[in-house]
Amino acid sequence: MTTRNEPARTITATAGGPFVCGDELSIRTADYVWSEKGEPLTWQFGSPRQIESGTALCRCGESSDKPFCDGSHAEHEWDATSSPPAGSYAERALPKQGTKLTVTDDPSLCVHAGLCGTERATVWSLMSETNDTDTRATVIRMVEKCPSGRLVNIVDGDVVEPALPAGVGVIPDGPLWLTGNVTVRMDDGTELEVRNRVTLCRCGASASKPLCDGSHVDVDFEAGGLGSAD
Repeated sequence: MTTRNEPARTITATAGGPFVCGDELSIRTADYVWSEKGEPLTWQFGSPRQIESGTALCRCGESSDKPFCDGSHAEHEWDATSSPPAGSYAERALPKQGTKLTVTDDPSLCVHAGLCGTERATVWSLMSETNDTDTRATVIRMVEKCPSGRLVNIVDGDVVEPALPAGVGVIPDGPLWLTGNVTVRMDDGTELEVRNRVTLCRCGASASKPLCDGSHVDVDFEAGGLGSAD
């Protein structure tokens, strides 16, 4: 299913339907690397491939060709209401101050990816130890792996973001992960704040659509990588 004439580097949540991609976007799998204890440690990415302009990606959760749309949204009842968090990230996020490092935190964006900690320590517990260079580097790496951008590093007063391509990551059993400052447009034409890391709901259950709110965990959403594109 495709639509035409979408501007570059955009993804649009259509009314009651799929996400529609603009030009200049790639798509790749974004899978977890697990520890022997079952803790997510980092990301392993598949080879990126270009997305044809107008490609439709499922957001109702019912497509048999996930992450691509197969028209199932028209055959199933689902709530497509858009209700993202109000205001900007800067207005919502709370700072956590460490030594030579501040981490800002917007819990409304959490998707339960779990890369912000281990069974021994979390970003928040380690902030009090960032006078140690190795610990500070560990926190920075953890924050950079947060797919939704709930957590952001500020070093010497400047926001420090990882360099990420303009594209879509497909997290198995989880959201679509937009990277590289892609514009997200809602069905009424409203554009969300452009950010380097954004996660989009593809299970159909989020109360913060088009953003993910972690509901895929609650509904036991099951979906693999790139389906027919693998």
